[in-house]
Amino acid sequence: MIDTRLRRWLRSLLGRVRATPESYRPRATSSKVSRLADRYDAEVDVAFQRLWPKARIYHDREFTRDRADFLLVVRGRGVMVETKVKSDPGLFRGSTLPPLLDRLQRDGRRLVVVLNQGDPTPARELVASKLGDKGCVVVWSGPEHDADLHLAVETLLRQMVRH
Repeated sequence: MIDTRLRRWLRSLLGRVRATPESYRPRATSSKVSRLADRYDAEVDVAFQRLWPKARIYHDREFTRDRADFLLVVRGRGVMVETKVKSDPGLFRGSTLPPLLDRLQRDGRRLVVVLNQGDPTPARELVASKLGDKGCVVVWSGPEHDADLHLAVETLLRQMVRH
């Protein structure tokens, strides 16, 4: 009993200290969503390889809110790609996107948000307000949506000037 109270008192005095750094914590709020996200990332990676066989694909394995999941480099030009997984087909508001959008807005980079399902209208408005024509949201749930993903990435690649 005293040990528990002492631990609570120390926690309140010192603040809550995380035992594991953010980079080692699971990617999502639940293991089911985390497994879905990992599987979806792998499927998107395969789609990139299928659509752009000569592209270089860099995958960020560390969990951060201000860096995109992928950097896709096609013909010497790069596009950041953020994947989002929804477990239900409802609206996707993009509530987790602002730190990433702020960083990309400062850096002047292009972004494609790839969503597995749902209505992306609110997220499209959010991305457009932050990045303008340098960002877009596309729903991709398999090879039947390859044309939409290809068009979104190629549109952003055409805008870019090679440095």
